[in-house]
Amino acid sequence: MYNLLKEDYVRCVWPGVSLPLGKTGKYLIDFFKENYDVNIQYLEETKTLSGYGQKGSRIDQIFNVYLDSIDNFDNIKQKIGAQYAKDIVRTGDHRLYKERIYLSYFKRLESELLKAGVITEKDVYKSIM
Repeated sequence: MYNLLKEDYVRCVWPGVSLPLGKTGKYLIDFFKENYDVNIQYLEETKTLSGYGQKGSRIDQIFNVYLDSIDNFDNIKQKIGAQYAKDIVRTGDHRLYKERIYLSYFKRLESELLKAGVITEKDVYKSIM
């Protein structure tokens, strides 16, 4: 049986980074390719919820790193402060985002980690509704 959800990327977040004024996601795609030889798919710029200290009201970039570039990305990830989305869920920081962002980019990862026993029900995103 063919797995329709087979992914050729790893979801990532670059916390605290804003795109330059007037620039689009193409700027970030070109930035990673030209500076680090990393191929990404830009997804979205988002803002974390307020009221969480330094982590609140922060601008973050969400993107996918293609598997053919993951080794290069691993070499620079810590230096630039980027994180894998799965690690964000593991630490509970996925709860810093609006529900739409959670549903779009973190829910599936949360379900995987919950099923694997890595996180518990207390770590699950709580909807306002």
